[in-house]
Amino acid sequence: MPNFDIESYRANFRDGARANLFYFIPTFPPDVVQGDMSNERTSYLVRSTSLPATTIEEIAMNWQGMDFYVGGKHTFSDLTISFNMDDAGLLRLNFENWINKIHNPVTNEYGTIATYMFPQRLQLLGYTGEVILEYTLQHCWPREVAAATLDYTTNDVLQFDVTFRYAYHTLTSVGTGS
Repeated sequence: MPNFDIESYRANFRDGARANLFYFIPTFPPDVVQGDMSNERTSYLVRSTSLPATTIEEIAMNWQGMDFYVGGKHTFSDLTISFNMDDAGLLRLNFENWINKIHNPVTNEYGTIATYMFPQRLQLLGYTGEVILEYTLQHCWPREVAAATLDYTTNDVLQFDVTFRYAYHTLTSVGTGS
């Protein structure tokens, strides 16, 4: 094993991707957006998220009395995004309108897939703002608009989470980073 030297490590590792360099680009159904909550303005209210997870489920096969595992179905985990609430509460209202488009609890009507499933994009950015990786979440819809905690003892910006369910995601390597 070669000797470890810090200069070789620095030359080979360079800089890593930063967790705070990302951009979420929401796509709302057109008839749920109220007020001046454009997709661009909503992007700036994103507080945090994670890159989407993907898993290959295993299938156990019997091979000479032993379990032999092979790859099975591809599954994609929900994606949760934390938002800062705007001062008029329009962002939360738009997500609540979207949820009601899926199933309206007052009329008990359900929307069609074409009216509430929309692709969402999440981009990992390089140091100069260029897109390094772009995830596109296909057939995406909000599964949960979580509670927002109200508290007299703090003066922080109100936050809430939205959990998205989607069929699958595609990953595009857009740039090389720097």
